[in-house]
Amino acid sequence: MRKYYVMAGVLIVAVIILGLIYAISGGAFECEIAQLMKQEPDGFAELAVYDWITAKLEAMEARDIDRYLALIDETDKEYYTEQRNWFLIYQDSETADFSIRVLKATQVDDTTIVATLCQRYLYGPEKEKRIVKYEARFVKTPDGWKDADLNFKGIETEHFIIKYPGSAEAKAMEVSTASEDAYASVVDGLGFEAQGKTTIKLYTDRKMLRETSDIRVAYLYNGWAEAGESIKMYAYRKGSPELLIAHELVHKITLEITDSQTAWLSEGLAAYFGNRPFAGGNPVQLGSSTAEDLSQPISWLDDTTLTLLTDAENRVLYNDMAAMVVEFIVEAYGLDKLQAILLELSKYPRYNRGYDYAMEPELQQRLYQAFETVLGIDKDTLNKQWLAWIGSQ
Repeated sequence: MRKYYVMAGVLIVAVIILGLIYAISGGAFECEIAQLMKQEPDGFAELAVYDWITAKLEAMEARDIDRYLALIDETDKEYYTEQRNWFLIYQDSETADFSIRVLKATQVDDTTIVATLCQRYLYGPEKEKRIVKYEARFVKTPDGWKDADLNFKGIETEHFIIKYPGSAEAKAMEVSTASEDAYASVVDGLGFEAQGKTTIKLYTDRKMLRETSDIRVAYLYNGWAEAGESIKMYAYRKGSPELLIAHELVHKITLEITDSQTAWLSEGLAAYFGNRPFAGGNPVQLGSSTAEDLSQPISWLDDTTLTLLTDAENRVLYNDMAAMVVEFIVEAYGLDKLQAILLELSKYPRYNRGYDYAMEPELQQRLYQAFETVLGIDKDTLNKQWLAWIGSQ
């Protein structure tokens, strides 16, 4: 009898340990187990999802964007754009062993299937293992079952559509209030409004947020916005939700005006008009960076790729400096001149895709030409004025 008690005890401990591993890993353990299991569709819903996965992986393997987009619900223009931009990033990235497994699939009505999926692949030359578990929604169309985004619910406010997983409903209600406060602050400071209602998608997993935004970024982040896309936001970020929403909303509004923005201009605008009002001051006033820290030539921003910075201190320095350069322009030349720079940049043809590092040389050329046109100064003069201004703070 004692032997059976010992065996039962060992089994209970094993189950607890496995449960802890699963809880800590956010579903990664369950996904790893799924990789080892033979995939056998059970019922119509699973069969439909398996067929979709097969077609998706084949399109990805072939780097065929047309075949890939044929699997996306085109009636949701914003999601379709997000998936197009995602594929453009994916096809130029180094990935291996990409797989998607079905944990469960249920047909909830005649035209909708909800499936719990595990996605796994290796990223980059170092073969970083990336695993996410998520719940996806599929809709029936005349051309078959298509991907219709994550399984979001939705609420609307005057200026926003908030999409969220069922587990984050309380957060969605908080965000719905905070979003309108953020909107009022941004419009008042920036002087531009959004074109129509802005969609905010809430994520409970920052890994999943990165997987649906830009997989090339070397670190996990709390928010993301691109031209023609929704604002993606980590639901449980510590601190003011208004600040994060305002930051991403500035991206959204200014990218609607022009996508000819260097990385540092884009982040500087978002930090100055989005963060500062809710943070209660600029980076120097708040002690995030000193004026001495920020006394770098603007070329340092030009030469630094933010999304590849793995060191948190350098990311802070980059963002703080970008914010202060934008503040310098507003202080030295006026808000109307900064607005005029954005409008001058809007004269260039749009890229109509998400940001890409390869754009930077042309984006910088466009920006410094806009400075000359609007402010009447060249790059060297701007840099001298910036260094004198930051040194006086």
